[in-house]
Amino acid sequence: MLRPSILICCLLAAPAIAETSVLTIAQDRYEAGQTVQFDGPPGQDLFMAGNRVTVASPVGGSAHLAGRKVAVDAAVAGDLFAAGYSIAVTAPVSGDVSITGYEVTLAPVTGNLRAAGSDVTVASIGGYALITAEDISLQGAIAGDAVLVADDILFGPGAAVTGTLTIYAGDPATITVPESVAPAARVKIETRKSYDAGERSDQMPMPVQVPLWRIIAGFLIGVLISGLIAAMVIAVAPKAVQNWRELALAHPGRAIWSGFLVTSALAGSGFVLMLTIIGVFLLPVMLILTALAIFAGYALGSYVLGVGLWLAVGRVMPAGLPGKFALACLGAFLAGLAWLVPVAGWFFVLGLTLLGIGTLAAFALPGGWLLRRDPITQ
Repeated sequence: MLRPSILICCLLAAPAIAETSVLTIAQDRYEAGQTVQFDGPPGQDLFMAGNRVTVASPVGGSAHLAGRKVAVDAAVAGDLFAAGYSIAVTAPVSGDVSITGYEVTLAPVTGNLRAAGSDVTVASIGGYALITAEDISLQGAIAGDAVLVADDILFGPGAAVTGTLTIYAGDPATITVPESVAPAARVKIETRKSYDAGERSDQMPMPVQVPLWRIIAGFLIGVLISGLIAAMVIAVAPKAVQNWRELALAHPGRAIWSGFLVTSALAGSGFVLMLTIIGVFLLPVMLILTALAIFAGYALGSYVLGVGLWLAVGRVMPAGLPGKFALACLGAFLAGLAWLVPVAGWFFVLGLTLLGIGTLAAFALPGGWLLRRDPITQ
């Protein structure tokens, strides 16, 4: 539904910096920090992540937002992608909306809607709507078909569905659809279990085939976001990143082996903890640490790949942040392409990830435990 490479990566990166980081590429704008607010000027696309995210000025293109509290108080000319705990969209969206959160409130949407949450309140929808929630409040008209998956549905005075209305509820007997919303001939009410089992209606015009240009655009945006994360970390701790990079390039084989041992220890410790009563409560912590280690290792490995190839062709390591950002994008681009190669691509990316984990472990663990942090001369 959403673009995880954009939203999740930004969300993980945002808490690592105290101040707001802003990057503009062409007309696209990237912002991350504890509290971020977009005040213009209107650009092509907007990418924001933080604890509190606010869009206070109109967005000329699409908006990609992630945060604990997200507020869209200005119009979005393109599509809206948002993820968070509380999301309030009080301004109209001209494109499609793909959104997920605990509390979701939406203003009129011109395009299609795909929403998931606990409490979802929607106004008018210009296309079709697919909503999954515990409680749904429909306050406006839906111009196309609608699929609602919920335990409780509230139809406001202005609620109406022009197309087919399909409802999946825990107890269908408790759902009543007024004639003003849709006549009985266009209403289908099923149990929620049938939806979970995959017995969904095929009447809704879901976009099964994704255009090639959207796939390519999503891939390139993910590359830019990966480069942005690397640039943020470099800006905050340039010396640490330099040490990581030099150690990984000096001892890539040992770094990969160290990463394998660390990953095995993290993942294997979860099974060992299950053997004890008290350790069971620590299992989620170990799983989270393992996931974070894999994420950080992949990010560092991609950056090292870009730098390594740049130095291999006889180039000099750039001193400024823009050049290092470009090398991070290069590594992320090549790592992304590697996923397309069957079998070999998987092992290549796995090696990059272990390289990053082993390098980070060398600085997190006491010196000499796995990978020695000997001084490196250029």
